[in-house]
Amino acid sequence: MTLVPAVSLPIAIFWGAVPAAGIMAGALLGVYAPLSHRAIARAMSLGAGLLLAAAAVELAAEVTRDSPWAGVAALLVGAAAFSAANAWLARRGAKDRKRCGECVAQPSEAEVPSGGLAIAMGTAMDAVPEAIVLGLALHAQGPNAALIAAITRGNLPEAMSASAGMRAARRKVAWILGLWAVISAATTVLTGVGYAFAAVLTAHHALLLQAFGAGALLAMVAETLLPEAAHEGPAFSGVVAAAGFGALLLISSHAG
Repeated sequence: MTLVPAVSLPIAIFWGAVPAAGIMAGALLGVYAPLSHRAIARAMSLGAGLLLAAAAVELAAEVTRDSPWAGVAALLVGAAAFSAANAWLARRGAKDRKRCGECVAQPSEAEVPSGGLAIAMGTAMDAVPEAIVLGLALHAQGPNAALIAAITRGNLPEAMSASAGMRAARRKVAWILGLWAVISAATTVLTGVGYAFAAVLTAHHALLLQAFGAGALLAMVAETLLPEAAHEGPAFSGVVAAAGFGALLLISSHAG
């Protein structure tokens, strides 16, 4: 039995555009705002806390209540898939794509030929799990305020740090903003793809795909956000991450 959509496709695409706006806001701040590593790291900590809560509370918990073993297996497969792709891209120059440049420099094109392409591919890959799971959630239950807020707020420091690092590596502003504009558009489209894909899945298989996306999201946070957030241990970064986690719990409880 397939799922009955909670909202229409145009509504799903509209909500998919909200996290995309967070991406572009972060990109503009990263390029034009003179923020220090410590400021960016604290923003990353908050975003990491929000995304961890979204993966654990809004996505994985629902799946494991329905199918504990299959849900955890799907989560681990999703994490492994992201980690494998991330390791492949890291060897080609995309390892530090979310670093702001002040703490750990991104490689320039002269240092790593075709590194810009790897960074672009890695940056695009980071956005895929969020968009797909948002599309699935919109199809199943309509707008989820906690999930949308977490992804949108998480996207902002990701794009901000990565853009600052790209600028420090002397990449052109047009290239940086063009890359993020393409990724923003792609995430909106991918939200629609996740929504449409949910229409041909049973409720059980949609939950397993949601767990797969949650695993990829957890791996993305661990491998790309937390290194920047924890570098040189900005004061109270752990508390900031916990505040992000707690904020999502509050949003979720009030939205419910």
